[in-house]
This record gives sequence, C-alpha cells and structure tokens, in this order.
Amino acid sequence: MSTMQGDKPPMQAEDRHRAIIELVAERGTVTVRDLADALGVAAVTIRVDVRELARRGLVGRVHGGATRVLSPGTQREGAGASTAGRGAVNGSGLPAVVAGTMGAEHPAYTLGVVVPHASYYYPTVVSGARAAAEALGARLVLGVSQNNLGEERAQVARLLESGVDGLILATQQDPQHSPETQEWLRSIPVPVVLAERRAGREAGRVEHVASDHEQGAFEAVQHLAGLGHRSIGLLAFATITAPRLRTGYEAALSALGLSQPPEGIPTELRDDSHQEIERVADVVTEAVRSGDLDALIVHHDVAALPLVSRLRQNGIRVPEDLAVMAYDDELAALCDPPLTAVAPPRAEVGTNAVILLVERLKDPDRPVHQVLLRPRLRVRGSAGETLASAAP
Repeated sequence: MSTMQGDKPPMQAEDRHRAIIELVAERGTVTVRDLADALGVAAVTIRVDVRELARRGLVGRVHGGATRVLSPGTQREGAGASTAGRGAVNGSGLPAVVAGTMGAEHPAYTLGVVVPHASYYYPTVVSGARAAAEALGARLVLGVSQNNLGEERAQVARLLESGVDGLILATQQDPQHSPETQEWLRSIPVPVVLAERRAGREAGRVEHVASDHEQGAFEAVQHLAGLGHRSIGLLAFATITAPRLRTGYEAALSALGLSQPPEGIPTELRDDSHQEIERVADVVTEAVRSGDLDALIVHHDVAALPLVSRLRQNGIRVPEDLAVMAYDDELAALCDPPLTAVAPPRAEVGTNAVILLVERLKDPDRPVHQVLLRPRLRVRGSAGETLASAAP
C-alpha cells in the first residue's frame, strides 16, 4: 500500500528524483514496485524516473529496479575491457560495436514486443529481435494482438504496467494514415520503435524499422520486364502493405513505359478462401488465354500457392503460359513449381528494431532514426528465368 496520503498533491519530478536517490542510497537496491508504493505514483512513472537518473549517473539500473552507483574501484571485472576490433562481427552475427554495448557496465533492459500474428511473417521478425536482445543482454516479453485494435491497446497497457523499458510495435492501423494512432503512440511513456510500420509526421519521437515495400514491388516489375513480360499484374490482399506495393508497382510500370493490364483482371483478394482463390484463378485464366496478362505478382504466399494450383487445373502452365512471382517468401519455395519471390528482410527488421530501441534507451537525446531495409529477390524459375536463358 502507498505511504502517501490520498489528499496530497502529486509529487513533482524533482521531488520524486530526490526521494528515489535517498531510498536507493539507504537500501542499496530497490524494486520499481517498492519505489512506486513508497512514493504513491505509478510504476511506469518510476521507470521513467529511474531511467533518467541512470542516464545522469545518479543511480544504477538493474532488471526491475534501481541500485547504488558503483564507484570506479568497485566496477565489475571486465567493465573496462578493450574495445579494439569493434568493426568485426561476433558469433551472434551482430556487429561487435553493437553486441558489445550491453556488457558488464550496462544493466539489462526489458523490451515489450506486440505483433499482429504468431503464425505468419512475424515469427521471423520476432526471431531476429530475440537474437539481437540476447546479444545485447536484453529481455523480450511478447504479446500478440490477433490484429485486433482493442487487444493491441490492452497488450501495450499490460506491458507498461509490468515495467518494460521500451516497446517494439507492429500496430493494427497504419500510423501514417491514422492521426489517432499517432496520438496514442505519442502518449506512451517509454521509447517506441515500430516494426514493419512507419511513424507518421505527428508521431513525435517514435522510431521505425520497416521493409521498403515500394522498392520491392518496383524491383519485381523490373525483373519481370527484363525477362520480356509486358502485361504485368499485381494481386494483393487489402493490408497495410498493399498500398506501398501498389505505389512501387505503378512507379515501375511508368518508368518502363508499360501499361497496367486491362480492367477486369483482379487486383485485390477479398480473403484466402477456396471460393475466392477459385474465382480469381478463373478470371486470370481467361486473361492469359486472351493475351491480356503474361505475368502476375501475388501478395502474399498464402494466396500464391493455391492460385498456382488452381491455374494448373485450368490448364495454365507456370511459367510457360504465365510468369508468377510471390511477395513475402514465407512459403514460395514449397510451391510446385517453386516461385521466384520478393523476400522482405523480416529477421533484420526485428534485429534492427531492438538495436534502435536499446540505443534510444542508452541515449534519449540521439536523433530519431527511421530506417527502411530493401527486400531481396529470390530467383527460382517461375518468372521464366530458365526459359529466358535457354532462348537463342
């Protein structure tokens, strides 16, 4: 129970800081919960205070609390280790300058992560984040929102109440097109890094790491055009990613002097049901037979595989009659035939999100970083690469 009287005004930051320093000096190590109870304020507020006091060198940080600052003579062994060779890459695959930043002289951080799904795309993002966190001595706590806005906000509130130092979020809404989401992000009292989302102009000091999907779609069209295809379609689910793919796709067509396929050829998938895949495949089949379509980019793999199967049933051969590229590369290699695909750097998004967040926690005044990573092209032959190389 709080030791503060309910009718007293809330403590100002300077008074809280002084009280925290005194309690830490008296007890040696104090948990965030004990400090919150002693001062009568929220644990989230204490976390922010401890982080600021640690930045100023007035207290040390340990997981879940604060401790006395060690004098130079009592630093743990190895705290002054040489930083030579920081340009090298260590066994974790992270640059040594990064992997070495959370050594004995730095406390561990607890980072909350909230993603929309646990079964597609985001497991690889989380895997990359976990690898970076382990190398940096940080701890991850994962929440899954099931792409539900209310659940997302509840997960974040739970993580904040548990005392996380920072958050990595893949929001249900696109912050760049949702003023409400930007306002909510600004209100979060700990540093935030978005993963596979981009902070809007009104999102304050929120940082992001995302795949450059515009560039990925541009290069997909460029690849297909280089193989001689001239009527290239884009088929995508209605996701946050889809408008970015459409932007890159249309930019590539314009740059290459190509036109979009005729109206009537599907550009959006309503869902991944058997009926929807069958409907789209039948329209695509007619477009191929009439000469209106010779290549198709499909976002994402969940639709690409059954679509190719249905096209085969309709007598459409891939790549002889229709070049098909997948966008995401989660399952594309398992298709028959294996699909050439654009592969967003999912693991690297997670890795870099953790690195950004830890660096922000260490240096709150550093410039805001907003990073785009280019996807990779995985060539497997479904776009006609083998046919092109065999041509006289």
